[in-house]
Amino acid sequence: MAEVSFKEKCRVFYLVKGDFTRVSRQTIEDCYDGYFKRLWNNTERTEYALDGFEELFKKTLDNPQ
Repeated sequence: MAEVSFKEKCRVFYLVKGDFTRVSRQTIEDCYDGYFKRLWNNTERTEYALDGFEELFKKTLDNPQ
């Protein structure tokens, strides 16, 4: 199976929690499998929940903690 990018893991975390900036990279990595299963076939969540994700991800990359 292909390795999942960190950006994708952040996206899934963002879909569930609405933010990923206040948690560690390890927390995002550890939650990925469970959150992915939680979102499986939850199409209404993915339609509107990504508003602001790209900007937040870029901002986080520009200002690592």
